[in-house]
Amino acid sequence: MKAGTREITHKDIRNQVNRFLPGIRDAARNGGPLPLLVTCKTDPVDILQWLKSHSVYPRLYWYDRAERVEIGGYGSLMTFSENDPARFSTALGKLSGVLDEHPQGSLLRFLGGRCFGIQEKQGEIWEHFPHLWFVLPEVMIFRNTGDFFVSVGVPVEGREDAHEDANDIVAGISKSLEKAQARDLLRISTQFPEIITRTDHPDYAGWKHNINTCLHEIESGGIDKVVLARRTDVAFRGAVDAVDYLHALKKNNNRCYCFLLQPRRRTAFLGATPERLFKIEKDMLISEAVSGTVARGADPNEDRDRRAWLLKNQKELSEHRFVTDDLVAKFHQLTERTDLPETPEVLKLANVQHLVSSVSGVLRNGVSIGKIVSGLHPTAAVGGYPLSAALDLIEKLEPFGRGWYAGPVGIISRKLTEMAVGIRSCLLNDKVVSLFAGSGIVRGSTPESEWQEIEEKMSTAFKVLSGGPG
Repeated sequence: MKAGTREITHKDIRNQVNRFLPGIRDAARNGGPLPLLVTCKTDPVDILQWLKSHSVYPRLYWYDRAERVEIGGYGSLMTFSENDPARFSTALGKLSGVLDEHPQGSLLRFLGGRCFGIQEKQGEIWEHFPHLWFVLPEVMIFRNTGDFFVSVGVPVEGREDAHEDANDIVAGISKSLEKAQARDLLRISTQFPEIITRTDHPDYAGWKHNINTCLHEIESGGIDKVVLARRTDVAFRGAVDAVDYLHALKKNNNRCYCFLLQPRRRTAFLGATPERLFKIEKDMLISEAVSGTVARGADPNEDRDRRAWLLKNQKELSEHRFVTDDLVAKFHQLTERTDLPETPEVLKLANVQHLVSSVSGVLRNGVSIGKIVSGLHPTAAVGGYPLSAALDLIEKLEPFGRGWYAGPVGIISRKLTEMAVGIRSCLLNDKVVSLFAGSGIVRGSTPESEWQEIEEKMSTAFKVLSGGPG
């Protein structure tokens, strides 16, 4: 039997099953079935191409911007799903409990996230997405730097009269590994169906009204910053393949997290986002403020000039300062101390440059994943400042529910927990791709400049989808 081209014997599988089965059965007696995983090293493979070749749902994918960790998986071995915002922390607490108590906790990797707001109605286009959703895939390919692993799991019940025995489990895992072989892979396509229409929500007239409303609120002193988003629906003559599109985005976006959450065929939330919400490294909590934008230059000299402008422009620096102040205040509730550099740096992406400041601190004892997520999200980079007033204005002005746009997405595991902010993202529904991007409105903003900023943020997606080089 092979996964990739490296031999995995029945003896290898049986040894792992026999090693962990008793402990997992004991742990499962206190609740429902728990997963048993068999993990083996395998040969390198294009994980997105491998994922495209398996039409089992859900399909999930995560790629960190440091290019060290990449995970693709399909099927659901264990799911934590919740639509009641009051129970988000409870669901994440149960997930953390499984990681802490499971005999194979270091091998479990949950991919998913949650919606942007806890009060808004998501709208029909998000009907297949729970408000919070984390999945342990049944079959995964996992890359850690240059090493590749395949992981296959089955649910194990804890009852003493549980019908499955070790032979059944070995047979089931062997069958799944056979299906997961990296052979006869489907090709990634770089061509997409013809674009028929583009519809902006709001259109420019509505956008201008919204920006002027925000500026009036800012001038009156009730608010300092509002992040307004736009949804642009692009309709195609045929269905757009989610994996093909993400593959193109990944190729054309440097220094970005790439993610795919696909609950069913022809419905997916995906994107290439530059922004980290948080990362946990041992007892350290790490985040960053990303706010303030200028387009890339046409040549290196213009690029340097625009970078220098970004570092000195008071409007952009003011917008960035609101985000750092908000993030530091949130860190004070979660960490023992907070470290913030005196001045921001510049993050260069494919089509824009951003101001960025790293923030870190030592986690307080007993701070849970649920508390970290609810404590940090949403930041002023995607909401505004002060946050409560900004969110009220967003709900009043934006003509759509954000759904999962700008919500936390990422991986939760014992060894690595990292969440990105789901910006520069899209919702794919069959023949329609809904692109999302936002812009921070502060004193000095204009409707024209903020509209153009969003056009620049969406430009790579438009070029990819229209068959351009990206």
